[in-house]
Amino acid sequence: MVYDACFILLQSIAHDARTLNMARTLVGRGKSVLLLGIGTKAEKHLLEQEGLDFYPVLAPPVKQKLALRWIDFFRAIYKLRRVVKARTYWAEDVFSLPMAFFLLKRYRAKVIYDSREIFSALGSLSNSPKKQNIITKIERFYAPKATSIFTSGDLDSDYLAEILPIPRPAVVMNVPPFKVTKRTNLLRQKFSIDSSKKIILYQGMIAEGRGILKCVEALEFLPDCVLCLIGDGEFSEVVREQAVKSGVINNVFFCGKVPYDDLPKWTASADVGMCFIEPISFSYSLALPNKLFEYCMAGIPSVTSNLEAIRRVLSEYPIGVMRSNDATPENIANGIQEALSPGFLEQFHQIQAEASKKYSWEYQEETVMRIFNDSVNKK
Repeated sequence: MVYDACFILLQSIAHDARTLNMARTLVGRGKSVLLLGIGTKAEKHLLEQEGLDFYPVLAPPVKQKLALRWIDFFRAIYKLRRVVKARTYWAEDVFSLPMAFFLLKRYRAKVIYDSREIFSALGSLSNSPKKQNIITKIERFYAPKATSIFTSGDLDSDYLAEILPIPRPAVVMNVPPFKVTKRTNLLRQKFSIDSSKKIILYQGMIAEGRGILKCVEALEFLPDCVLCLIGDGEFSEVVREQAVKSGVINNVFFCGKVPYDDLPKWTASADVGMCFIEPISFSYSLALPNKLFEYCMAGIPSVTSNLEAIRRVLSEYPIGVMRSNDATPENIANGIQEALSPGFLEQFHQIQAEASKKYSWEYQEETVMRIFNDSVNKK
């Protein structure tokens, strides 16, 4: 079988909102889709029920270093090369680009590159210049050869058009499908959190530069709040150590990963969301995290850093409270208190539905289809 689109991602497919949303858009428009990524047989079965073929290239948990995981992933795809024929290969990150071009040579297909971050300046590699240099070279070699490139934000597209010999990439925002989500009690029930406590939520990869440590320290000024972390990452141990050091470990709860399709009901059991990305790298300085819109969709306000892309959204729809990028834990605690205040919540709930509709996946679908059609028809 020759698929219309094959998505390649060196991460868990079931936990990756962006890939699932694009794949579902294509299937909804009558296209055949294959997903290659990290996953389980159970996840494969669930996705196939909605018309998405999924090969779990690697099975979780995948703990080894990125370079080793990358090699194992490539080897597995090499073994699958005879059954992954497609008209378009969607490299869902820079790590998938070499694999997409390997398959392209076999089947004379088109490569579409989702530059969802500024991969030449990753926050996770801010202290690893050699690794960053290798990744930058890979992107600069392969990206200009792709049939189509798109990003998750205007600032990213402007920047890539400056540093690469390419036209300005299209933008497909990283936003959730529109859904009216009712309040739930999942986090309180799971961790036996008293009803008198307000729940601060961070969801996403637990990594440096995401304001998590500052939020942990902010709990010292918030005796009536607890912090729940949905996600995982090696940085979790650092967070745990900081919680112990700050004397707030009993008010910090590690929830682990939650499948993307289950996430909204968990989000809707919190009271305020943390979206405090710190500009520790150029990629982070341009960030417009999907969690900002997921919090809004679930009916909770955010506390954010003062990054340009976030500032643009909040200037139109004040769905969060902004604090300076160098805010102290006490400043962040004040921001959380403001976001939970009756006055701010009243204003938030007046605009939340409108903001959720504007920043929803449905507004991105036509761009996804245009990228697909233009790529297929390009000679």
